[in-house]
Parts: sequence; structure tokens; C-alpha cells
Amino acid sequence: MEDNTQKKLGFSSPLAMAIAMIAGSVGTGNIWRFPRVAAVNGGGAFVIAYILIMALAIIPLMMGEHVIGRSTRKGLPGAFRDFIGTKKGTWFGSFVWWIVTITISYYTVVLAWVCYYFVMALTNGYAGVDKAALFATVCEKNVAMVIVFILLQAFSAWGAYKGISFIEKANKVFLPVLFLSVIIIAVRTVTLPGSAEGLNYLFDFELHDFLSSKVWLEALTQCLWSAGPGWGICIAYAVYSKRKADISLATTIQGLGDMSVALLAGIAIIPALFAFMPTQEALDMCASGNNGLAFIALTGVFEQMPGGRIMAMLFFTSLMMAGISSVIAMYSIVYQPFADAKVSKKKTFVIMLVATVLIGTPSAWSNTFFNNQDFVVGMGMVIGAVFSCYALYRFGVEKVRTKLLNNPYSGMTMGKWWNFAITVLAPLLAVAMFIWWCILSVGWNPDWWNPFGVYSLGTLILQLGGVGLVLYLFNNRIADSAGEKLFDGESFPPVPDNGFSK
Repeated sequence: MEDNTQKKLGFSSPLAMAIAMIAGSVGTGNIWRFPRVAAVNGGGAFVIAYILIMALAIIPLMMGEHVIGRSTRKGLPGAFRDFIGTKKGTWFGSFVWWIVTITISYYTVVLAWVCYYFVMALTNGYAGVDKAALFATVCEKNVAMVIVFILLQAFSAWGAYKGISFIEKANKVFLPVLFLSVIIIAVRTVTLPGSAEGLNYLFDFELHDFLSSKVWLEALTQCLWSAGPGWGICIAYAVYSKRKADISLATTIQGLGDMSVALLAGIAIIPALFAFMPTQEALDMCASGNNGLAFIALTGVFEQMPGGRIMAMLFFTSLMMAGISSVIAMYSIVYQPFADAKVSKKKTFVIMLVATVLIGTPSAWSNTFFNNQDFVVGMGMVIGAVFSCYALYRFGVEKVRTKLLNNPYSGMTMGKWWNFAITVLAPLLAVAMFIWWCILSVGWNPDWWNPFGVYSLGTLILQLGGVGLVLYLFNNRIADSAGEKLFDGESFPPVPDNGFSK
């Protein structure tokens, strides 16, 4: 039996953990990326491909990552070291840790924009204003945005610093507000005259689209960049899960929650675009990128829509809830290796806040720099997913499945198909996606070799390759800092009392 101290550590219940995992994985990509990508990539064919990939590859991989976190009870470097079973495996986790650090640094810039637009919606400040010109002034060389960015970094870092109990309480607010906001917008938009055409584009099924490799690759991209595999959230939050919590059920709920927000967002946004824009203009706007959809097209739509001011406030509220909960989760991830190394909580807070502010300020100042970091991080997450597959393979997927995943407390038994998903399907899809995006980056840029290009292959090689090399060179030092191994290879250790677990 667990003693009283152990009962107070980690998530208070399986439900609390599931809520935290959904809130951490659901981000702005569910709300602004999924709808537009679905609309221009076959609609219903894309949705079916997205659901199949989530069910057959992404959720199984997240289950495996959950096992890694609960088995090792370590931050990312130590988790990969102990699960792979050799110090040489540490740098895989260090690489993922670095990707999460960079993600925090630039992703909070989006939250600064969202907060600004929430105030604009509240005051009707963008009425009659050129929406593209307005966004250009927000995302480029705006001192106010840099200040808001720093304040949001500080709040998110503080939230993770407060530990699991605060995260539980915060997500009990963030997630319901997020779902309620998106549901209200969806109900309102489907009642608009002309919205039916948008729903048709979102859910209409054509076989030739379903057979298109591009549709499947776009669906895979959405899954990997949205749900959470490859950037450590499943590993990190599983560190604080009870030994008797159901891994398979919790991860499945996480995946279903992530998909639900994406589908609701599609119903909320696409019909609104088609109700107020000609078909081709709506599709062109969906193809223009996340920022063009959220901050240019939709602000114009909300301005025309009866009751649009309230809908705009709800829309930007949903983005804030999704973004803040994700950033707090990311700070929890990057704090853990410091806890393993016995660095004090306060020192950890200061180190990571200063680091993320310094790394992220160029993105807050320059939209070009922001776009570059977004591209590099997305590709880094794909590599992280492959690393997770490798760690599970090295340990032995059959042993993972029979001893750790299908444990006595599991209500969902995974069959041998799970082995195939981890050893073949998930890594094959991730590698295919990485190669596809590399080919696209070459096509976008005549000077694809330029290491300072925004979307060039050269910048991927310089940044990801350079970071990987440095972390590999410091591998042993990082491995030694992760502390003693807790995992015996057979069972789950207790939740660690590392300062963040209460």
C-alpha cells in the first residue's frame, strides 16, 4: 500500500491526469491549423485519414511514451538513458528537451498576439481597419508584444513552478472554458446562412482525395504537430501518474480529447468563412497559413457576423486557454531534468525563464525569425517521435506490451498489433513525413542549402544537426546529472518527491 506521503505526490486521480494531458496536448494548432488544412486537403478524406493515423500510430506511440515516463520517473534525458539502458541513449532525451525549450521560447509569442486580439475584440478595436496591415504591426518590431510575451512566459513558468496541484486546478478551468468556447462558436456558425457549403467542404468525401499521398501526409503532419508525441508531454506527465492508473485508457482519452477539439474547431471556423466569403476566396484564405486565418480572415468574418464581437472574444479565449495550458506543460517538461540533478526549484525557475525569454525575444520582435523557429521545431518533433520508437524498440516492444502496458491495472489490453504500430508504422510514417517536408523545403527555396533561410533544408541541418552534435558531445555529463536509475526493468517506481510533484 502507498503511504500518506506517496498519496500526496503526483496527480490526485486518473481523471485529473487525463485532463492535464488533454490540456497540455491541445494547442492553437487544433483550433487554427486543423480547420484550414482539412478544408484544402480533401475535407472528409482528410478527416478520415487523420482519425485512422491517430488511432493506429499516434495514440499507440503516446502509450509507449507514457510507459517510458512512468517506468523511469525521470526528466527526458534520464528517461531515455534508463529506458534504453545505456548512457549513450541520454542525448536522445536531451535533444527532445531542447526542442521543447525552443518551442516555449517562440510559441508564447503566439499567445501575446492572441491576448492583444482578445483586447481588440473586447473593445471592437479592429473595426474598419485593414486586417493584414494591423497584423503586420502586431507581429513585427512591436515593443508592447515583447512585454506581453515576457509576462506570459513568467506566468507560465510560475504555473509549472507551483507543481502538479496547481496544474490540476488550472486545467479544471482552462479545459472546460476551451471546450465551451469552441462549442458555442460551432453552434453559432452552423446556423449562419451559407454555412452549409463550408460543412460540405469540411466533411465531403471523395475517393481520389482519400487515395492521395498528400492528404495522408498532411493528416500525419497534423497528428504529430498537435497530439503530443515527440515532444515529451506523455513522458513528463507520466512521471507524476500513480502506479495503478490505467496507461492505455488515459492515453486514449488524451488522443480522443485532442481530436474532439480539432473537429469542433473545424465545425466552428470553416462554415463561418464560407458564409461570408466566396468559395475560392475562403479556400485561398485557408491556404494562406495559420496567422492569415486567425488574425486576418476570421477577424474580418467576426466583424461582419451578427453577434460577431462575442464570437471573437470566445475564439481568442479558446486560443488563450489552449496555448497557456500547453506552455505550462512544456515548462513542466523542461524543469524535470533540473529536479533530477537536485537543482533547487527557485534556481530552476530563474534559469529556464531567463533562457526562454532570451531565446524567444527575437521571435517576438521578428515574424521572419518566428516562422523559422516554427519550421525547425516542427521537424524536430518528428525526430523526437522516431527517438521514442527507438527507445521502445531497444527495450523490447513485446516486453513493454506484456509487462508494462498490459499491467494488472489496465482495463484496455493491447494486442500484438501494438508492436507493429511501434516498430513499423509509427517510425515509417514519421520518416516519410520528415523526408516529404525536406523535399518541400528544397522546392520552396532555390537556395535551399542556405543555412540562414527561413524554410530551407540548410537551416534544418545547421540548427538540428548543430544542437544534436553539441548534446552528443556533452552526453556523459548530462547522463551523470540525471541521478541514480530508479527503473528495475520490471515494475513502476513510486512517484518521486522532486519538488514539483505536489
